[in-house]
Amino acid sequence: MDRQVSSSRNDLESALLDETSEPKALPLSFLEDITNGFSPDQEIGRGGFAVVYKGTLNNGLTVAVKRLSHCYMHEKEFQREVECLLKVKHTNIVRFLGYCADTQGSAADFNGQIVMADVQQRLLCFDYMAKGSLDEYIKDASSGLDWSKRYKIIKGVCEGLSYLHQKNVFHLDLKPANILLDANMIPKISDFGLSRIFEEDKSRFVATKVGGTLGYLAPEFTSNEITHKFDLYSLGVILIEMLTGKKGYQAVETVLESWSNRLDKSEGDTCFEQIRVCAEIGIECIDPNPDKRPLSIHHIVAQLNETLSSQVNPGSSELLDVKPFILRFPFEPNKSIGCSLQLTNNTDEHVHFRLKENNGSQVSFLRLPLFGVVPPRSPYTLVVATRKQEKLLENKYLELILESVILGDEYNWSSREYEQDENFEKNKEMGRIGHVVTLQAVCTRRRGIITSEILHMDIPCKKLRCLDILPTKEWIITGQYGGRIRIWSYETQPSKLVGSFKVSKEKVSSVKFIEREK
Repeated sequence: MDRQVSSSRNDLESALLDETSEPKALPLSFLEDITNGFSPDQEIGRGGFAVVYKGTLNNGLTVAVKRLSHCYMHEKEFQREVECLLKVKHTNIVRFLGYCADTQGSAADFNGQIVMADVQQRLLCFDYMAKGSLDEYIKDASSGLDWSKRYKIIKGVCEGLSYLHQKNVFHLDLKPANILLDANMIPKISDFGLSRIFEEDKSRFVATKVGGTLGYLAPEFTSNEITHKFDLYSLGVILIEMLTGKKGYQAVETVLESWSNRLDKSEGDTCFEQIRVCAEIGIECIDPNPDKRPLSIHHIVAQLNETLSSQVNPGSSELLDVKPFILRFPFEPNKSIGCSLQLTNNTDEHVHFRLKENNGSQVSFLRLPLFGVVPPRSPYTLVVATRKQEKLLENKYLELILESVILGDEYNWSSREYEQDENFEKNKEMGRIGHVVTLQAVCTRRRGIITSEILHMDIPCKKLRCLDILPTKEWIITGQYGGRIRIWSYETQPSKLVGSFKVSKEKVSSVKFIEREK
């Protein structure tokens, strides 16, 4: 027996170091040995049908051993799970190392007589996932994983699911608890207990019973008809959870606004676009009508790949380079807020441009359209401004189109909007080279707004005459009766006094931060 355990240990240690090795049958005695007799101290996970133990090999190597419960012990289901696991091998699928199907006779008392009963043991062995399951990391935008880590997880899950569907394997129980994370936070889809392998020529399957987890289970489960759209619904719920920390529908604008305070300026535009795409995919996936969900997981992966390809310069064309890709406007009641759009002409021709909102947009918060001409090999700053509005519009997110064409020699500049529009259309009709770049604009509540409650608690000032905020420095300036001016840092709790000086009483109410545009 010791020789068998030793041989299996060597085989499994070699398999862990060799990605090309195939799963093997493992003796029960070996799995008992590496889990210390399935000790509760080694338990790392538990579900309705199995308990998972940490198995320890030599040199610190570890594996996960999944011991199926007796109530689940149906040979058909076990064989189906092993069949699915043997069929798949991918970076984003948990690696299957081996299995154990052990049956031993055991003497038992039955109505006063000793009978021999078969005791079945069914176990599966996998790579050990050091970071646990995804459900431990589901948080809203204000905390938890940063966006780059969340996006890598989302993309990895989608690529793993795409691989499964390519192999005609449908998971049917996709949820955060069944997505494991390795030491590098790479996601791995796991738990194929409910999975099915479809025949090559079939796109649907009618089951006698459909299992799954409520909340992630597609609503059409009541019909017992299974299609690949089942997994897409579950994926949609996971995407929205990754974005918001909650299940269920969330408007794209709401999701974008929730992330606006978390993103750094250096990564904001690219990440903002990725968040928008993921939110739209998630909403489409959880549509109750399967026909309105995405055509396939392959289309979803293609959409995500487009956001990656746009990272180098998402707003570029052969005529103009455009930065930033997303215009963000901090809302202030009854104020027009401007945002600079940098256009760079990389050609030896004059380029005529027109910025307008997409035809599908509703009520706009921007003053559009805008026109202009960028000289050859030159930069150009276009200031886009919001309309004055009393309150933040429901439609806080707009899609914009920047069209550009080579300027004709006969062009005459006019300040009248309709004439500019006509001239632009003439240039397009004459077949001159032209390009279109899609941009986004979002209007959000101003960053760093300090409530009266925070002011009362954290800034020990009385008899205020004025207050202003500098969000980029996380400073507050306060003016008091008597001419005393104080600057506070609201990054610290309680707020820290940065500086103090005195001005004339007449000037104290007019003191404010002036932030120059870089």
